[in-house]
Amino acid sequence: MEKLELKSVYKDYVQGSVKAVIDLSLSQKEGELLAILGPSGCGKSSTLRMIAGIEDITKGEIYLDGEIINWLSAKERNIALAFETYALYPHLSLFENIAFPLRIRGLKDKEVRKEVKRIADMVDLTPALDKLPSEVSGGHQQRTSLARALIRPASLYLLDEPLSHLDTQQRTEFRVQIKRIQKTQNLTMLFVTHDQLEALALADKIAILNLGVLQQIGTPEEVYEYPENLFVADFVGEPPMNFIKVDLVKEEEEYVAKLYNQKVKIPESYKNSIGKFYKGNGTEIILGIRPIYIYISESAEDQFISGEVYVFEDIGESGILTVQIGENLIKIELDPGYSFKLGEKINITFNLEKILLFDPTTGERIKPKLPKSTK
Repeated sequence: MEKLELKSVYKDYVQGSVKAVIDLSLSQKEGELLAILGPSGCGKSSTLRMIAGIEDITKGEIYLDGEIINWLSAKERNIALAFETYALYPHLSLFENIAFPLRIRGLKDKEVRKEVKRIADMVDLTPALDKLPSEVSGGHQQRTSLARALIRPASLYLLDEPLSHLDTQQRTEFRVQIKRIQKTQNLTMLFVTHDQLEALALADKIAILNLGVLQQIGTPEEVYEYPENLFVADFVGEPPMNFIKVDLVKEEEEYVAKLYNQKVKIPESYKNSIGKFYKGNGTEIILGIRPIYIYISESAEDQFISGEVYVFEDIGESGILTVQIGENLIKIELDPGYSFKLGEKINITFNLEKILLFDPTTGERIKPKLPKSTK
């Protein structure tokens, strides 16, 4: 049985004139960490609020532990929520903010103190428990909000942009803490974020939304390596994927992608699927490849394409080289130790097995299709 399931859920605002969520169906297993990822206005926060019971759904069904919860109030749903805005009580210490869910359930003071200490130790808050929210940093307030959500048993834990107000170092540290807590406690956790790195690092599965519509749901590897369309391919990954408009050409029994009189071989695995798309030499197609799968060509035997150095960024742990080929600017992620001059001639080669192809009309990925076995 799925822990959480959404079936054809819609959310409209302004008497139906604003479609925030459109026909959303997804599910989450017990003990799984699911990220809902997308840009501002994509419908991810509306989805979280509908699951929490803070907002009514316009149409569709939401199930928790196999039971429909559409008509249950937020208090009746056994869902814990950590807000992006913290929503802390300003007149209460961090200790009492965390303890609040236990006190309203009538737990004895000894048990409350034991539980607060346990969860505060998990999120590294113990030294600041006596302070008021106004006396601590945003990072401490965010930890307090998370601790308050985690302190009580719940069927589902919802996190709204859990790392949004932290600096880079704090984000890295807090990501580790959240993932460790979720795995060691076997919690079913769902969080919304606009940060693709955060989603890739934390989630077991990622659901990507755009303009209220689910674009893809899958593991971090699936959405990174096998994006369903141009939006997902561009939104997930840093540096972003390179997209190159090329002409499809058939030479004997092979297909090649042609750009500025240079050729890139299309992998054999695409032969069947590309054949249905091919409308003669010059058929336009979009070739996608991530910067980590492009290399500096150092051998005359490589199948390379030539360009000029447009700019080189040395960012310490790696280097980002941008190569200009005609009107295309192609980014390459390199190991440390390289240096280049602007305008320098350079040859690059693609990892052909990592090439992705997209339909320029629909934006959908053209998927490889191997021939059926003759056995």
